[in-house]
Amino acid sequence: MTPRNEHGPDSGPPARRDRQMTERRLIEATIQLIRERGFDAVGINAIADTAGVSKVLIYRYFGDFSGLLRAVADEIGVLGSNLAAGSIASASADSTPGQVIAETTHILRSMVKDNELIRNVLIWELSQDNELTKTLAESREHIGLEQTRQFTRLLEEHRPGESLDTEALFALLTAGVFYLSLRAEHCPVFNGVDLQSDEGWNRIAGVVKDLLDRVPEPEPNEDKP
Repeated sequence: MTPRNEHGPDSGPPARRDRQMTERRLIEATIQLIRERGFDAVGINAIADTAGVSKVLIYRYFGDFSGLLRAVADEIGVLGSNLAAGSIASASADSTPGQVIAETTHILRSMVKDNELIRNVLIWELSQDNELTKTLAESREHIGLEQTRQFTRLLEEHRPGESLDTEALFALLTAGVFYLSLRAEHCPVFNGVDLQSDEGWNRIAGVVKDLLDRVPEPEPNEDKP
């Protein structure tokens, strides 16, 4: 175990670099505990012991335990969901809404498939209700709404005046990709689609693209004779 670095409440403030390093150690220690022992092991004393620092620094640098959890939630969010938001923000001017959603589908799938921590977080959120799972869910909600706003702006540029409930669209897309990605580990085929192959996910992304890029039929003009 790393030797404890005691900074009492009356000691002078550490240098900015020392503070950033200590904050980083506390965040990484929390994530390490989640990975190795699950949410039940996450507590102030366990985090401080794992990081090798005084628990006083959690309150000094993050305000309280909830502040540290919010920083951890943001960190886990950066591991995955921000990639999808970035793909929408950086989409080329000639990318269609369907192409952007197809790319987002692949990013969300890779985010779950390639990161054990994110898989565990999604499973724990379904089975546990505590301060950390709530904070993680709130962080993901914030990122998801930002994705939705970015896509809404893109849609308005391509189809001015078209009405589409983009919040419901992203709720369905994200939940569907998360569920199928988790299920793929033990159930490789779902409704005839191979969830463990790129070909299967190309089918899913392709049909979403086609549905979104399908040009709606013009409404009949009732004024015409």
